[in-house]
Amino acid sequence: VNVRATRDLAKAVAVPIIASGGVTDIRDIQALLDVERKVAGGITGVITGRAIYEKTLDLKEAISLCKQFDLEE
Repeated sequence: VNVRATRDLAKAVAVPIIASGGVTDIRDIQALLDVERKVAGGITGVITGRAIYEKTLDLKEAISLCKQFDLEE
């Protein structure tokens, strides 16, 4: 996932962004959450289809990480 481009887009527009393309594993989810902490409301979702299909991303782990992020806000 191109975290830098996603961050730049989130900063540049006033609409929520859904990251798509290139998500490989939980590190990508963490990187996007780190951006969301800095650009609050900028990234509202992420498409993870291929990573789940190829079993490089554990969906339960990703959901748990996102829930932790919600609790920290």
